[in-house]
Amino acid sequence: MFPYGRLNDIFNDIKKHDYVSPDRLADKFHVTDRTIRGDIQEINGILNGHGARVKLKRKFGYYVEITDPPAYEHFQERMEAALAESMELDSSEDRIRYILSMLLFASDYIPLEQIMDTVFISKNTLSNYIRTLKRILDKYGLEYISKPNLGIKVIGSEKDKRRCIMERVITSDNDSYLTGFAKEERLLFPEVDLDYLKKVTLDELKKRSIDISDYNLKNLIIHLALLITRVKSNHYITVESIETDCSIMAIINSLCGEIEAHYGIAISKGEKLYMYLHMVTNTHMEATEIDDEWLRRSIGEALEIIYKNYNFDLRADKALLSNLFRHMKSIFISKSFGLNIRNPLLNTIKNNYSLAFEISLTAFTQVFDTPPFTLNEEDVGYVAVHVCAAIEVFFSKGLKKKKVFLVCGNGLAALRMLETRLGMYFDGQINIVRTLSCNEYMDLCEESLKEADCTISTSPLNDERLPSITVDFALKNKDIESIARFFTAIDAAEKEKKSGFFEEDLFFRLHHVSGKEELLTMLCRRLKEKGFVETDFIDSVLEREKLGRTNMNELFALAHPMSLCARNTKVAVAILEKPLVWNRDECGQEETVQIVFLLAINQEMQKDLVHLYDSMIEIVNNSKLQQRLISSDSFEKFIAELHAILPV
Repeated sequence: MFPYGRLNDIFNDIKKHDYVSPDRLADKFHVTDRTIRGDIQEINGILNGHGARVKLKRKFGYYVEITDPPAYEHFQERMEAALAESMELDSSEDRIRYILSMLLFASDYIPLEQIMDTVFISKNTLSNYIRTLKRILDKYGLEYISKPNLGIKVIGSEKDKRRCIMERVITSDNDSYLTGFAKEERLLFPEVDLDYLKKVTLDELKKRSIDISDYNLKNLIIHLALLITRVKSNHYITVESIETDCSIMAIINSLCGEIEAHYGIAISKGEKLYMYLHMVTNTHMEATEIDDEWLRRSIGEALEIIYKNYNFDLRADKALLSNLFRHMKSIFISKSFGLNIRNPLLNTIKNNYSLAFEISLTAFTQVFDTPPFTLNEEDVGYVAVHVCAAIEVFFSKGLKKKKVFLVCGNGLAALRMLETRLGMYFDGQINIVRTLSCNEYMDLCEESLKEADCTISTSPLNDERLPSITVDFALKNKDIESIARFFTAIDAAEKEKKSGFFEEDLFFRLHHVSGKEELLTMLCRRLKEKGFVETDFIDSVLEREKLGRTNMNELFALAHPMSLCARNTKVAVAILEKPLVWNRDECGQEETVQIVFLLAINQEMQKDLVHLYDSMIEIVNNSKLQQRLISSDSFEKFIAELHAILPV
């Protein structure tokens, strides 16, 4: 088995035929001739020493030359066995993860040749992988050791090794993590019956009426499987003495008793404390004291920041307050034991609920800023889900529907007739904010007019403060058609207004930029020159960059300040002809972008904020649109591409 699928397919295609032309391979696999040549070179690097080589015969094509039939046959057999029994290793990340698991589970040195043969990679590729492995291990306080003629191994504490295995080897961001046990998990724990562990764990929890989510149950089982595997190979963990709850320890002792009898092992006190920590984390049972009043007060402070900075008043949402209290208490209980809760949905949350994530990140990290009561991005991701749901409720009260003033001077009966007919034909599309007489409407102040998007009236209104339409109180068919066209015209006007957030003077297509800070400074300077922001706007933008990454994917970054502090809502845009390094991931790998939006949003324009973020989500989830935006060589082409996805 070669490192990734295309190499396997190319090799299998060549060996099935006498000759295969480079052009045919390039067409079949949708790559260039140069890529095919590189792939053949990598294939030959792996075939070296296995009795075969792929060669090119001019005017004919590639073919497999067998120089040592027994060695080649053995290689073929191993390939077939690897395909049937090994993990899927279709990417460099998969292969690095697999090598990491080999090192962490090994008790002694592993020869480099064994790794190359197992993962089917060349020596040069392994050398590149080792640099990444060293960076990963360093983050967990683990040391990479290499000895001539022996190979490589990892040394460090058992606690750090298990943490590295759980966070870097076990993948919990796939669908099968919740629905069952994946092939990968069964291969990692070949001596452990995962289905048996699930049964005995659930039995213990049910006996005590303890609820647990599918995700947390899976976490608990995997930790148990890891414990059993490490104990069977005589690797024990040491956990510092902690105060324990007797009822929770009763569960641990009963569960460990079942496991000891089934596997014929002895589980030490340290291992039981290890399981205690993860039982507490995954079942959210209260095992330590958290000041409830302090926590409620702190959540209130965060919601106050959201209201002041973003104009979303979530302070009285009882469901949100309850959910945040319960969830954040479980987060801080885990942190008090030195554990962090993983969030496999973090990227999904950031890409699909980016507004809620940004609001939560800026507000909650300001309040919870003293260890151990601090939040990382994974914690904020969970908080953002609750905040997003509250914002949806906030908007469902009328902001998403057309907010309408209903003006009727024909009396109460006529008003009720009109209201009923509107409800029949435009149910779900409108929210009647007020019913008014003509005189009452004309007396409305500017502040009151902000409550509605438009006016439907039975009498002509010589007033241009709001879009309005005149209809018969009986709402005839022609009136219904007119209202539908009226709403469409309002939507079109809204879309046109949003395209006004982008200006030609704020659009840049750049051939070269030396760094992220230089680019952001340049964009902020232009916004300042146009009078849209104050001088200190750049400081707020750079402060937000320090808080967490704003690159949404490998092409698109959405920069913005810590709060809504602009005079006008505008978006500065930079299209980069060459990728710009925006961040480095936790392994030191460069993360680049080519589209940069810098948002400057006025605090009073709440709806603009929501619509803009909706537009950004459309861009994040549309790779073809991103490529078209990168290809836009003028502001006119850029705005034409963008206009097609602007929400109303």
